[in-house]
Amino acid sequence: MNPKRWIISVALSTVILPTYGAADEPAVFRFTRPIDVEALTQEELVAVPLDSDVFAATRDRFPDLRVVGADERLVPFLIRRVSETGTQKIQKSWSASDPKLQPLDNNGMEIRISLKPEDPSPLGLRFVTPLENFEQQVRVFATADGTESTLVEEALIFDYSKFMDVRRTEVTLPATTAREFRIVIDALTSDQESQLLVLTRSMTGGNESSRTEETAVQRRPFRIDRIELWTEEADQSHQADVVQAWPVTDLKVTQDVEHKQTVAEFDSRREPLTGLRIVTSSRNFSRHATVQVATEAEDDMKWLDVASSTISQFRLRNLQEEHLMISLPETRHDRLRLVIDNGDSPELTIDAVEAVGHQYEVVYLAAPDMQSRLMYGSESADAPSHDTVALKTALAENMSPIAATLGPQSALLNSAIVKPVELKNLLNNPIFLGAIVGVLVIALGWGLYQASRRIERMPPDEGA
Repeated sequence: MNPKRWIISVALSTVILPTYGAADEPAVFRFTRPIDVEALTQEELVAVPLDSDVFAATRDRFPDLRVVGADERLVPFLIRRVSETGTQKIQKSWSASDPKLQPLDNNGMEIRISLKPEDPSPLGLRFVTPLENFEQQVRVFATADGTESTLVEEALIFDYSKFMDVRRTEVTLPATTAREFRIVIDALTSDQESQLLVLTRSMTGGNESSRTEETAVQRRPFRIDRIELWTEEADQSHQADVVQAWPVTDLKVTQDVEHKQTVAEFDSRREPLTGLRIVTSSRNFSRHATVQVATEAEDDMKWLDVASSTISQFRLRNLQEEHLMISLPETRHDRLRLVIDNGDSPELTIDAVEAVGHQYEVVYLAAPDMQSRLMYGSESADAPSHDTVALKTALAENMSPIAATLGPQSALLNSAIVKPVELKNLLNNPIFLGAIVGVLVIALGWGLYQASRRIERMPPDEGA
């Protein structure tokens, strides 16, 4: 064999083999599912929703998801949150102008307000006050065509910040066309016990013979800075993400006596969660709660805080309120837990934890008689780079996709997609660089060998 041809063959083999071998392993996918769509007569936008099986097997931001045609060619697609155009209510408020006040015999106060011609009919009123730790009874009457009627028989406004973070200064009104209102606040002056106790001791012969404790009572008027009225307006163009319930499994509730905490730990299938709601039979509480996710660092599981909030539930007289939902930034994890700080208060009973989160869908262009499937689940796949201009343009024009569904999940064996090799990957590959160095060494040795042969064949120098 010609030595020159042998060197060229070795050089080409060392360059080509790493390109399809050691430089980049093919991306192996674990699962596939057929996409079922109605018979098409022309090319159409198709949207298929993702479910728990897909979320459980894919990585964050879905780099390991593909749409594949019948000929095993990749189909360009987009992944987006499902959204819908709905009606959002926006609260609009304004201050009551020229209120008329009149003290009542029972230490109460009567306030009369009238609406301006441009004012809409109010859905409620709000008392703006700087005071804390109060409780007042409120009645509201309306006057229309010279006749007064009762709008609100009895309402309670209060601030219990001395005991917990609970405050309500709004009174909701039923629908009315009245333009004049009379507000009656009963027992306007509230009695409060002073923080200080007056202590009197009687001494006889150096010994205490008697002791008297007196509680100082402070009488404080209920100050109102202003009264605001409010109504609601509908925004028809509001675009909102669709939120659905996602399952929670393997709930385990424990009481951490040492840290005075209630801990609820549970599993998720990596669905995109945005909120957790606590179901509890406990009543009249307000607690700080933290949501954590399990992370692994150097084979050691740790808990990372992702959100915190105050949860509360009250069932007391006219007070019927609950705030048991904790909002999260979109979170995809296998294991989560909820940590509730009890302090010295009784432990909470957690009956269940309910999860909600976003919906996602895959959108692509499908042709008539096109058989397509979804392929997903890979530890090495990179996000594909598709030309999606046509998809984005169609969606921007509010073109509604045809709904499709996913068929049963099947495991893939030895399924792979070979990724294109990039130059930077080759330059960082030690096998490729070693092969290049080896080729250069062989070429240099061969060159030196040929040079020495030429020197031996040269005639002797007559001048030497």
